[in-house]
Amino acid sequence: MTDAISVLKAHESKLLAYINRRCRNSSLSEDIMQETLLRVIEQSRKNEIEQPLAYAYRVADSVIFAQARKTGRETEIGDADFESDVPLADEVLEHKQRTEIFRKALAELTPLRRTIFVKRYLERKSRQEIADEMGIGLESVKKHLVRAMVDLSLATGARAAANKKQDAP
Repeated sequence: MTDAISVLKAHESKLLAYINRRCRNSSLSEDIMQETLLRVIEQSRKNEIEQPLAYAYRVADSVIFAQARKTGRETEIGDADFESDVPLADEVLEHKQRTEIFRKALAELTPLRRTIFVKRYLERKSRQEIADEMGIGLESVKKHLVRAMVDLSLATGARAAANKKQDAP
């Protein structure tokens, strides 16, 4: 039971936002939230709830629909109820592939060019700081950054095209 309560406490604001979207009445939302929490706690005393948050969403829907039946109107489910911030599996795979392509292209740069690129874009150092730190001229740093960008762009574009060609049936 303690697990269900701690999980719900951690996600209380998210659950309340969900209820607000569903019933569109903030004063009623608080009542629905309390009723939802009460039902989940009562159920968790009887049986262990494996996924208390998912169960709470289902209970909230039940309470909302019961309330709607009482008032004679039902809230429709909209697209917003099914939105998720979690990326799709193919998006994750594509990101991993692009990251690997970029990593290989970065490794192929000359050591000096790679060092300058890393200092500028990963360590966020200014061009002047890089020039001072490495004992080279500012124009040389600029030249290496431009060439690194061109080399990386060409290498990642060529590899991405080659990977798409391999994936094609």
